[in-house]
Amino acid sequence: MNPITLDNITQTVINHGDEAKTNPRLYEIYTSLVTHLHTFVQEVNLTEQELQMGRDFFTRVARPSGDMPDGEITMLTDLLGISELVDLLHRTNQNTVTESTLEGPMYVPDAPPRQIGDRLGIDEGGDVLFMSGRILDVNGSPIANALIDVWQTNSKGFYDIQDPNQPKGNFRGCFKSNADGYYAFETVVPIGYDIPANGPCGEVLRLLGRHTHRPAHIHFKLSAAGFKVLTTQTYLNDDPYISSDTVFAVVPSTIITLQKHEAPDEMLARNQSKPFYTVEFDFVLSPVIEEIGAMENTASSLKTVV
Repeated sequence: MNPITLDNITQTVINHGDEAKTNPRLYEIYTSLVTHLHTFVQEVNLTEQELQMGRDFFTRVARPSGDMPDGEITMLTDLLGISELVDLLHRTNQNTVTESTLEGPMYVPDAPPRQIGDRLGIDEGGDVLFMSGRILDVNGSPIANALIDVWQTNSKGFYDIQDPNQPKGNFRGCFKSNADGYYAFETVVPIGYDIPANGPCGEVLRLLGRHTHRPAHIHFKLSAAGFKVLTTQTYLNDDPYISSDTVFAVVPSTIITLQKHEAPDEMLARNQSKPFYTVEFDFVLSPVIEEIGAMENTASSLKTVV
């Protein structure tokens, strides 16, 4: 038996298994992770006390809370830039399709079904926003029956799952585009907000001198038969944190500019008693064949998906 030393512990851990026979892709990820983690521990000369602090941190990150019912794991990967990095690695044809970005921790599946033109939620104090556009393929042809999953905060910066005063499903909805690829809904103008900062992630941000702000945005997840699922966000151009999003997810191509309408005839036409806003934005989806082709080109390294 060879004693474990600084020189051999990393490789010993890596070799403690069947060396990729059971799951080659997992072995590839595991080998790299162990190598980098061991290098990190030696580079910073990690102490026993710091290791225990790290264990406690990850234990707390996994615990659900009022603001984060699924815990803070997703938020942590967002704050470390890992979520956006993974998205950047797998974006295709950025010049011809709408750019994707991270999903975030506030997505909830099975949003309320809604019809074109419906209002997303209840918020008496918010400024009304009418958003519309088309879902298109790379040739500019409309995509009919595309599923459009939308979610956002209310005008005070809270999602329904954070706010007991909001009904379940408030400012969430699933639409289908019509035969012309058209979609439309009524909502309120979102505002930028602070991510939940009462837990362990917030503590670390404060210790690092990092702010907790996200610029105002609306989330979208779009899917259609024959096309790659697109998860993205549209951002309000005048938000003060548009250039310093705490989760690094802003892409310039999805920044939108709202148009204000305050003429009496415009308000009358939209049945509004106060000024309102409109914006149009078209989404362009990538065909599935491109995703399949990209995976075939890297089949040697992606033999098994974990």
